[in-house]
Amino acid sequence: MNDRRIARLQEQIKQRLAELLQRDVADPKLGFVTISRVELDAEFTVCKAYWSVLAPTSVGEAKAKAQSAEVLARARGMLQREMGKGLATRTIPRLEFVFDEGIGGAVRVNRLLADLSKERPPQPPADEPPAS
Repeated sequence: MNDRRIARLQEQIKQRLAELLQRDVADPKLGFVTISRVELDAEFTVCKAYWSVLAPTSVGEAKAKAQSAEVLARARGMLQREMGKGLATRTIPRLEFVFDEGIGGAVRVNRLLADLSKERPPQPPADEPPAS
């Protein structure tokens, strides 16, 4: 399969999964899940959907991740079936959910930077002389 077609199908699957999660999965344990990217293998047999979840605090982050992973695992079959209805392909790839560590790391770094900026007063830029 050519790369443009795979990229187009990946984007189509990403949008379809996001829509299905928002509209059709009615489980209160599912947090604010975002599908960050989708990867199809060359044979179009496996579809890895990378996801992340936003939690209000860092303490609730592990709990939100675990609960959301459980909900996604239970809903995988339904999501795979519904995703396949919108694809113009012969076969439906097997859907796998993979937690995307990158977004969570970026959120943690932003929290640390915000905490540091609260602790220290703002410094003038290095190229400007200090105000006297």
